[in-house]
Amino acid sequence: MKLRNLVLLVLGYLLLINNAVAKPCKGNILVSSSSSEVIEEYNNRATVYLPLKIQVPDSLVSCANEIWVEDVYYYSLVFSGPTEDKYGKLLDEQFNTLSPRNGIWSMPLNSRTTQLWIRLRHYSLFPAGNYTGSVKVTLLRKSKVIDEQYLDVTYYSEPQIAISLDNSSQGKVSGSNGLYQIDLGDLKSNMRFYWGIKILSNSSYDVVLDSEFNGLRHESDTQSLIDYTIGFDNVKISSSERLMRSYNFYPGVRNTWYGFEFILGNTEMKPAGIYRDNLSLTVYPR
Repeated sequence: MKLRNLVLLVLGYLLLINNAVAKPCKGNILVSSSSSEVIEEYNNRATVYLPLKIQVPDSLVSCANEIWVEDVYYYSLVFSGPTEDKYGKLLDEQFNTLSPRNGIWSMPLNSRTTQLWIRLRHYSLFPAGNYTGSVKVTLLRKSKVIDEQYLDVTYYSEPQIAISLDNSSQGKVSGSNGLYQIDLGDLKSNMRFYWGIKILSNSSYDVVLDSEFNGLRHESDTQSLIDYTIGFDNVKISSSERLMRSYNFYPGVRNTWYGFEFILGNTEMKPAGIYRDNLSLTVYPR
């Protein structure tokens, strides 16, 4: 009688072990990339970090042991863009570069959430528009696939404009951040003044050049004006006119130089005093 009970107890214990081993590893991972978490840096070159977050349910954390990340179509992370493809690097949570093997980035599953970053770089501003890449994330247990998810990762580069003085104009033109002053000194008929600027843009743009007072206006006698001619990019207009020009963006365009020429009109018989004008150069990206 005692022997039979012992046998039944052992069989029951073995049955419980077999049931535990046979329990399937089921569940789905969640792969996401939030545009609100994108990091942008502009130094000597433009760099963006696109988030790639992999979330694993508790039911899979205990049974899976590895994560694979790979491009859906290529052996590297390729993002198609408005002018050319960009090749990305995969980074870990601390922004350390990860190395692929045969086009696959492999890493151990250590926690419920794995934060990765995809780094894209450009020699200047990213040309404006959408950049899209496609990745596949696979969860494995001892090289056996448990679940896999596909995700399109996108980055939108906003149209941007930056205007700066060229080096030769530093000193004779003062100011910064788009607000500059030119001291013409003693005004003489037909006097000339030259300076230059650089426009850095990642899109096509329109330029509008306009004089606030339609000439140099006397500080107190506002009816007294000295007209002048302004030249921009080899186009000349009177101070009473407005200049409008359009420029199309090309992949090789980065910093574009434009020259100004100022030619003063007739100053004879004009009241003595200080004359001023506000000349605006406005660039509209499109």
